[in-house]
Amino acid sequence: MLKTKTEVQVFLKIFEAFANWDGEKHFLTMETETPIGILTIMKTQDGAFYYHRKNELYWDIKEIKVETDILTDIIWTFRLAVKKSINELVM
Repeated sequence: MLKTKTEVQVFLKIFEAFANWDGEKHFLTMETETPIGILTIMKTQDGAFYYHRKNELYWDIKEIKVETDILTDIIWTFRLAVKKSINELVM
């Protein structure tokens, strides 16, 4: 899974299929190794994406809106964490 950036773009189009739902937005939370912490990707009902980071270097005060092309790069960087998070949802 997520072997190319094109696959990341497809993943974002069907994000809801891999994410949890909190009543307001879909979200996927993953543990990152570098830096050690938590990254949460969220998608609202209107299709907007946001992320939130909490790790050993910094903690975002609020959710940050992000464009799809930038989010593609973020997910590409943390693709192993995304895979692990999705596998944990399935099991």
